[in-house]
Amino acid sequence: MNLSHGSDSTQIIYCDYAATGPIRPQVLAAMNDAARLPGNPSSIHRPGQVARVALERARRNVARVMGAQPSEVVFTSGGTEANNTVLLGTLHPGDHVVTTQIEHPSVSKPLETLARRGVEVTAVAPAATGEVTVESVASACRSNTRLISVMAVNNETGVVNDLAALGALAAERGLLLHTDAVQAFGKLPLDVNAWGVHFLAASAHKIGGPKGVGLLYIHKGSRSDPLIWGGSQEHGQRGGTENLAGAVGFAEASNLALAGQQELAGRLTTFRGRFLERLAEAGLDHRVNGADPYPGVLNIHFPGVPGQSLVMNLDSAGLAVSYGSSCASGSTKASHVLTAMGLSPGAAEQSVRISFGYDTSAADVEAAAGIVIAEVARMIGAPFQPSDKPQAATAHHV
Repeated sequence: MNLSHGSDSTQIIYCDYAATGPIRPQVLAAMNDAARLPGNPSSIHRPGQVARVALERARRNVARVMGAQPSEVVFTSGGTEANNTVLLGTLHPGDHVVTTQIEHPSVSKPLETLARRGVEVTAVAPAATGEVTVESVASACRSNTRLISVMAVNNETGVVNDLAALGALAAERGLLLHTDAVQAFGKLPLDVNAWGVHFLAASAHKIGGPKGVGLLYIHKGSRSDPLIWGGSQEHGQRGGTENLAGAVGFAEASNLALAGQQELAGRLTTFRGRFLERLAEAGLDHRVNGADPYPGVLNIHFPGVPGQSLVMNLDSAGLAVSYGSSCASGSTKASHVLTAMGLSPGAAEQSVRISFGYDTSAADVEAAAGIVIAEVARMIGAPFQPSDKPQAATAHHV
């Protein structure tokens, strides 16, 4: 997708869909209609009930994407709030939680806070392929384990975890299962019942919806204390007047994502293959980090090329990608995801993430590959001293 760069007429090829996806025109139109509704969904007069109908229609549509019941969906301000709600609302001093070393900060940071309050936290390492194995999670469980928290798709590598197998493990052990599905929702087939999850977080802006709205799935019969107390909105789970336009936009983006999911996956697989083919044809030294990922995400190590400098140079050349992820913006640390997979800090610092999406064209892929080839080739001779000091597994990604 070609975007104008601010007020400048310069065009830039956007290949950072794992950070956020450009909002779709149909979503903007639906949000504009919803924003014109004057009523509060909690009011009993006719304008309020019109707003309520629109809100509940949106709830049904986002629930449909994951095979959930509308009553199991709570609208939030995004995936971060949803993850925080689950962790802070279900874990108490003396409980044990099994998580991973490659989680989003909206999971790892609340768990750090809970650890200071007496919750026991075990973070398992992924395999060298980037996947979190069921065996590693099972071996970390204890008699006081209450919750397993494993992301569905890693945002830096695109590696997909086996949630169905983790769900079977949780059911066998009588444990709760939470997943950060922000990178999976609307992109991959998702069935909360087949997965056996009790809690799931998702966000609208990864699939062409608006920023600042997401959802929390809470399986019927499961409970998490509210993070935001107030009125009885959202089944009493989240106080405050609902973001009606945001919810409607999320629903429209969900409908579009679900309708085009299979076709998009095929197109992205072709794009991924072609991009790597171009690098190979150019004889460019590169290594892909992570095995069998969601096809829209490519995490590539270019030996000898500092990743942050490459990202800035690519931006100047008209291509938007990221160093690790957008949440690492301004950080000079190596990706904790890549180092947890066994890459040296130096190799992690020489890696960038390129991600395609619904508006990416074949021409974009060809142009992006050409820009990367030219910039990496130009930078090969540049001096670069990778870090030798091991990095702590701290979260700093999208």
